[in-house]
Amino acid sequence: MARSRAADLLALVPAAAIPLLFLHARYQPAVVVGPLTVYLSDVAVGLTVLAAVVAGVLAGWEPLVRTRRLWLIAAGLLVLCVVSCFWRPFDETQKHLVTAAKFVEYPFLAPALVLLLRRRVQVERLLAVAVLWSLVASAWGSLQFLGLVNEFNGRRPGQLEPSFIGNIDFAAVSGASLATAFALLAAGRRSRLIPAALLAGAVGAILAAQVLPFSGMVVMAALCLMAGRRTRTLDLRRAATIVATTFVVAVGVLALRSYDTANFLRFLGIRPASSTASTQVQTGSQRTMLGYIGLRIWIDHPLLGVGFERSADRYQPYLAAAKRRFPQAEDAYPSKQHPWGVQNLWIQLLADMGVLGLVLGGAVFVTGFLFALRAPSGTRVLGLVAASWLVVAIGTWNAVGIVAGIPLDAVTWIGLGLAAVARMGLVEA
Repeated sequence: MARSRAADLLALVPAAAIPLLFLHARYQPAVVVGPLTVYLSDVAVGLTVLAAVVAGVLAGWEPLVRTRRLWLIAAGLLVLCVVSCFWRPFDETQKHLVTAAKFVEYPFLAPALVLLLRRRVQVERLLAVAVLWSLVASAWGSLQFLGLVNEFNGRRPGQLEPSFIGNIDFAAVSGASLATAFALLAAGRRSRLIPAALLAGAVGAILAAQVLPFSGMVVMAALCLMAGRRTRTLDLRRAATIVATTFVVAVGVLALRSYDTANFLRFLGIRPASSTASTQVQTGSQRTMLGYIGLRIWIDHPLLGVGFERSADRYQPYLAAAKRRFPQAEDAYPSKQHPWGVQNLWIQLLADMGVLGLVLGGAVFVTGFLFALRAPSGTRVLGLVAASWLVVAIGTWNAVGIVAGIPLDAVTWIGLGLAAVARMGLVEA
């Protein structure tokens, strides 16, 4: 009995960490330790890992052993990240090592969850906190949209909003909330969490207005519909709720992104060019141009890339060609003043660590996805939740490069951890 109570208390640690993990760094106090800046979110990760170690001592390490395939692949990717910091030249190795250390930190959340979450009620508490925090974030974003509170750049009502998370991360957290609701609906579950998750996810996704993360949400919705149809747990009303919510979010995202969407269509040549040249950076066309530079870097360094994070400094040989092929505002191009980097995880893995980096990165997600979809009957619903989180994360990583210690990292590794928990089939009724 005492061990059971201790296990339940330890399982509360990752749930309590959610508000810090899903919070922008500018809202967190920080302590500088040598070259490292330690935020409260780092402390939250550390405490979660410490709680997992205690849980392993009390209840055993078998869950880690049985899911070791995922940890071995993830370890391979993280080792490559660190080792590639030493690719020549060595002038900025220390700077990249600092970022790599931060990048290596968040993956420990996934195995920690496998050791901590061994009963269904423990998983439900974690998901409930994640949804409720997403609801708070969406409420705060709504106040920003109405001009009642400040966002990062003061009061800017009527625009896409970052809440207290950051635009892309706000979209990822909101997408995870929607994923939870859609998976529960598709599984035919009755839960008071569903309305809160639908509201939090839909409002947050609209206010964040991020097209690429939303594309992941569309795929996630399709996955849930197919899973529900296959298991015959999805009735017409629940399917209509998933479809209608996705449609409403699509309308809202495109409405807030109408200017960028129009400019991107002009950039692609689908719409006629505007008579007045824009001096503003357009995210869609800029990401396309930066992706082009990243692919050029990879073509010249195909096997192992140029080294972790170094693609941001290797744009010079390709800049002239990028300007010819992708004309746009001058500030959109990478420079010393604007080290944009490759704003796409998959292309940056190629540029920084070559084919090997992309294969290992893709294998992490594929393994987690297979764990989720091959969950035994007792944890099949959790498996669908985890797979849905991962699909949202995959879509969101199309809009951001390798950035360490952000809420999207937490969404990704929590999703992978939940997938491993589902595969174990240890979550009790």
